[in-house]
Amino acid sequence: MDRLIKILVAFFLVVGLVALSNTAMAAEPIKLGGLFALSGPWAHIGIDQKNSCKFVFDKVNASGGINGRNIEFIEADTEGDPTKGLLAAKRLVEQKKVSVIIGPVKTGVGMAIKPYLDSAKIPAFMHCGSDVIVDKPPTHWVFKSPYRASHAMGRVFTYMKDHGLKHIGFMYVQGGFGKDGLKNAEKLAPEYGLNIVGIESFGGKDVDMKPQLVNLRTKNPQAILCWTIGPAGPIVAKNMQELDFKVPLFQCHGEANYQFIKIAGSAAEDVMMPATKIYVADELADTDPQKALISEFVPEYTKAYKAPGVMVSYGADAANIVVEALKKAGDDPAAIRDAIENTKGYVGLSGIYNMSPEDHNGLSLDDVILIKVQDGKFRLVKD
Repeated sequence: MDRLIKILVAFFLVVGLVALSNTAMAAEPIKLGGLFALSGPWAHIGIDQKNSCKFVFDKVNASGGINGRNIEFIEADTEGDPTKGLLAAKRLVEQKKVSVIIGPVKTGVGMAIKPYLDSAKIPAFMHCGSDVIVDKPPTHWVFKSPYRASHAMGRVFTYMKDHGLKHIGFMYVQGGFGKDGLKNAEKLAPEYGLNIVGIESFGGKDVDMKPQLVNLRTKNPQAILCWTIGPAGPIVAKNMQELDFKVPLFQCHGEANYQFIKIAGSAAEDVMMPATKIYVADELADTDPQKALISEFVPEYTKAYKAPGVMVSYGADAANIVVEALKKAGDDPAAIRDAIENTKGYVGLSGIYNMSPEDHNGLSLDDVILIKVQDGKFRLVKD
């Protein structure tokens, strides 16, 4: 009898240890990496994107995680620098063992880490505005949540065409994002019946673009389109006000944030730019498939952080699509990549995503709206 009792005790002890081991394995977190500019001139963008991802993952963890496993979100600061971004990506992959990366935003940083991600076979859902991030090889492991720059420009050019603004001046920031914008402008303008009468560039850290604007004014443009992200955009608006240069000013989708209004002040009035619908939920038709989602998200996010902008919508969309991929793929990088690529009909804050092997963005021109600054707020341009 004693021997039987000892055998039973040993048996249940082994069973218990196996159960505890399985529970511990099941409870291991899924490690995700975040590459954001958390310091430097791009920090106001990077922090918004980090917060939007954290907001999504915190909600997932609070509701029980992914198949019983919490998400461990490991953040890294790129400082908006390509070299530092690449080093940060390597640390996330090789030391922290993340299964997928969200970010970065700056095109130069994204382009710097793409070859490494391809060799490491780790998927990344970037927030870069330029189309080259998903068009220029290697692209197998890279996705982007902001709509294409060509679609953003197409929305602006549609408005210009419809309102008889045929002769335009184009300004762009030197670097990958600006050059991508110039390429799109020169390609698309003729398709919309527009003529670019003058082209000027500036450095990302320049604080006075009046010489470029004076040069453009001699070309008699009917409108100005400025293609940049960060403080340079509002500086251009202020410079135009100082020069009393009274033609419509359009900014790119990278300036659709409250920081633009804060820096530009009164010069922001009447400036137009392409954007997501996150600013104008109250102006959307009840039949709009995004309205309910945006109307629910905005107050919840505002309570947790602050009123969200387009960068938040890009970050949250990337995070939510990754969550859906994790539900199907667990923490296997290749399976996560495949699941993201097969995203169809996903209604996000930025639009309705339909990914494919040929399209690692999944949005269309129909997802882009035009907004205008009126009385210090963003309003929907309806005509």
